[in-house]
Amino acid sequence: MFNIVKEKLDLSPDLKKKINWAKNYTSTSITIEKGHLIRLEPSNLAYVDLHKVIINDYTFLFFNGIDTFYINNLNEKHNLCELEKYFKLAKSC
Repeated sequence: MFNIVKEKLDLSPDLKKKINWAKNYTSTSITIEKGHLIRLEPSNLAYVDLHKVIINDYTFLFFNGIDTFYINNLNEKHNLCELEKYFKLAKSC
């Protein structure tokens, strides 16, 4: 039998700073959900649940240490330097 173990991951300080800058610059109200490391014990299987920022019906997905983000799914990545542009779009919808 497998046990599912969830460990909460902290946002990296650099990522947190960039998200807060975009939030403050666009005056957007956001909800942040920290990611998890999900492990199946006693196996060596693990899964990283991404950090999420929710604005209206949009979910922005972030990995620690990566300079890109995703919107709603992992099909198309965007550079973090474009974050405030997408926060504005999500805020207006």
